[in-house]
Amino acid sequence: MNTSSKHGVRSRKDLALCFPNLSRPIVFHDCEHLRRHLPLIFGGWAIDSIDDDQMPLVSVSRLGNGRYRVEAEWMDDGVEFDDPVDTLCSLVAKVVRAWTMEQDNLLCLHGASARIGGALVVFPNRFRAGKSILTAALAVRGHDVYGDDVLPISLAEGRGIATGIAPRLRAPYPDNLDRVTREYIETHAGLKGSRYHYLDLRQERLAALGSSSEIGAFVLLERDSGTTPHLVPVPQAEVLRCVVWQNFAREVNAPSILERLSQIVSSANCYRLVYDRVDDAADLLSVSLVDQQVRPLERFTGPSSPSGIRKDADNIPHGHFRRRIGIVEVSRDGESFLADGDGASIHHLNPVGAAVWTLLKEAISPGQIIDILQTAFPETGRDQIETDVYDLLKSLQRKQLIIKSGDCTSFQ
Repeated sequence: MNTSSKHGVRSRKDLALCFPNLSRPIVFHDCEHLRRHLPLIFGGWAIDSIDDDQMPLVSVSRLGNGRYRVEAEWMDDGVEFDDPVDTLCSLVAKVVRAWTMEQDNLLCLHGASARIGGALVVFPNRFRAGKSILTAALAVRGHDVYGDDVLPISLAEGRGIATGIAPRLRAPYPDNLDRVTREYIETHAGLKGSRYHYLDLRQERLAALGSSSEIGAFVLLERDSGTTPHLVPVPQAEVLRCVVWQNFAREVNAPSILERLSQIVSSANCYRLVYDRVDDAADLLSVSLVDQQVRPLERFTGPSSPSGIRKDADNIPHGHFRRRIGIVEVSRDGESFLADGDGASIHHLNPVGAAVWTLLKEAISPGQIIDILQTAFPETGRDQIETDVYDLLKSLQRKQLIIKSGDCTSFQ
């Protein structure tokens, strides 16, 4: 096999692997020894060697200096690592991205998830929020792990899907882990690197690839040293804001993402978990969420069409502004989320911005908006209201969410 590509020259040292649901191979160049770890990391994935000259989606190469290089077709340049486990971590991220890029029927959230009491509990937190070690503690308590970093969600059914990818823990572990949890993690540490450890849960608590479950709760994590763990209900708007930002599916348009995530959040319970010790938090979740009540979701067939169809070219009085047609809006707890059907972006408005958006349903001038807000907020100086209104209108216009009268070309 001698094929030149952006990933280098293909040779007989190359190992081409076919991953399920990927259209093109993953290639290992001069590092076939890394393959033996794939069954542990990708539990339940049918990965086969193939004789394939296609340009790979992702390639992993061992360099002459003993380092490893990972490249992907969407990257301008590759990334290099000394540690083979760090290399495999990068490969996992690239495979997941390639998988989601080739699907048009999935949402994908950054976050951990485990099945408690018959429904999924999702932790859609950012980097270093403690979600992976908490997921491991939940596995110790008999709960099936769907993933510790990524949760695909079927667009049609709104159900979470197990990735079959082993949880990855960051070393070192917290000093205050219970002995039972620490021993469980140590005895299930299937692959250890300098920074990351993969847990081998294949025969126990790792949900099989493709398993699906309804989502019963979203739980935002907050660490607070010395606190007794407690669950606090949070507004749906806060959770929706979080999951919208954590979604990284690119093949689904913004209105569909917004409407479906809104429906999923509305059907689930929304909490913040404040905790210090991971084991105490896992115990609390195991007791508090075992009897989750989940409101059923209807099958999703696409975003609803905006009401009151009209043309953008309809006459707008001089100096006035109005919403652009085709904008999908979701309102939760006084906040608004907007998606342009022609774009890929979702925009968030706080309660004041949402109030202005309501006013923009019909053509209105900046002065009229300012007068209304001055009446609603008499304690706020008019100069401040003017500044805020003009900044908001400029932002909405820049994002092509509103239109202005044809002869009004700037804010004066």
